[in-house]
Amino acid sequence: MKTDKILNELLEACDACSHDAEPQDVSKGDHESRMAKSDLYNIGENAKMLHDMLEDDYPLEDWAEAKITKAADYVRSVLQYIKYEVDREGEPDDQEHSKIYIATDPRTLGL
Repeated sequence: MKTDKILNELLEACDACSHDAEPQDVSKGDHESRMAKSDLYNIGENAKMLHDMLEDDYPLEDWAEAKITKAADYVRSVLQYIKYEVDREGEPDDQEHSKIYIATDPRTLGL
């Protein structure tokens, strides 16, 4: 399955975030990245287990489906941000960039 392949690739990429690794003297930014990688590894592990447990016709509760959708949206948002930052690293500093934030929650739109 396509989902299994993607999750396996993510888990393989996160092998460096093993909890058995020796602590290193790192700056605050490195420590935060390391913790994020550990969280991403756990997200991948949990997502794979949940994916394997659910049958296509499993009657998933609305609240559970909403949480999965929100988690996927959050991870996708960070991925797009990091991709943008990595792609932008080679650009000259004199270029201006505008960031556009899209509110997806009706409460933030005042609806």
